[in-house]
Amino acid sequence: MSLFRRSINSSFRSSNESETPERTAGVSRRQLLVGMVASAGGLSVLGTALASPLAQAAQPANGPLPPLPAWHDPKASHPLLGSILVAEGNRRLSPAALVDWSQAHSMVLLGEHHDNPDHHQLERWLIDALVARRQLGGVALEMLDTTQDAALSLANRTSLAVAGLPDDELQQLLAWNARWPFTDYAPLLRGALDSGAPLASASLSAAQLEASMAPGQSPLALPEAVLRLQREALDEGHCGLLGAERLDAMLRAQLARDQQMAERLEGLAADGATSLLVCGSGHARRDIGVPRWLDGSTLSVALMPVAWDDAGQPLTHLTDYLPESAGAAPAYDLVWFTPATAPVADACEGLRETMQTTVS
Repeated sequence: MSLFRRSINSSFRSSNESETPERTAGVSRRQLLVGMVASAGGLSVLGTALASPLAQAAQPANGPLPPLPAWHDPKASHPLLGSILVAEGNRRLSPAALVDWSQAHSMVLLGEHHDNPDHHQLERWLIDALVARRQLGGVALEMLDTTQDAALSLANRTSLAVAGLPDDELQQLLAWNARWPFTDYAPLLRGALDSGAPLASASLSAAQLEASMAPGQSPLALPEAVLRLQREALDEGHCGLLGAERLDAMLRAQLARDQQMAERLEGLAADGATSLLVCGSGHARRDIGVPRWLDGSTLSVALMPVAWDDAGQPLTHLTDYLPESAGAAPAYDLVWFTPATAPVADACEGLRETMQTTVS
């Protein structure tokens, strides 16, 4: 069964494509998942009930919110573009209401597509919005791992000075891993450092991941539906190129990363503040991702590219976008629709070549 409920080919339009179906480039859900893995440049694994009505109506601190950023593609259009939908109930929220919802939770997960520039802009916007309301408790990034903890400790102690460093010096100070394009995440780093809120790593080191993938480990005690969907996501995201043994090893690594992200996000949680985790959309899923390992008040927000069907018609139903859930509740609490990036021409072929090079 596909990770997504609808077995269709979606079309993601680049900035210079016309509105006619004939010029729409078709991209399958599988190709999209593979593209997310490839664009990340890192390890090839994908990444609570809603708040009560009283919590949702939490009173914000005084101060205006920052203006929303413009889309990278000024010609982007789609009926859902910019909409924020509540996954359970399919009703709309304004950006200001999203900030209210975030304030009502101690931990918010932002599930991005790593190669989507609009996702990075909205992440920075939410950081700035929480700062404007004196609510930001801290920011954890999947793009930072435990080998950078000492550097992050120094940066947090001297955050205002560090925030003003040129890009090359900030990269060097943080020992930034080049597989993540620094220009994508520098605004998030600077937003956290400017605010004085702690910045934390969320990922395991390469050595820790390798240890989690070692053979002979006991099976994880998780519901079969969770393990099945995790396996399907990994297999689909790797074009079915993984054998059973390698798939199981990568599943252990995926779950180890989820647990680590949960621990780091929980470590930032503070009374009366909201801490953020920026991660891949698979990690942000309530049913199989990081929230499974958290006991506190969490809000999962999927940053979701808009899509079209094979005939070039926009997909406008929330069920077109939500993945199959391992439980009764949807995989995300909120879905925020953004423009899509240009499709990867043949993501599976690129991944096949990468894996063959690695093996050889």
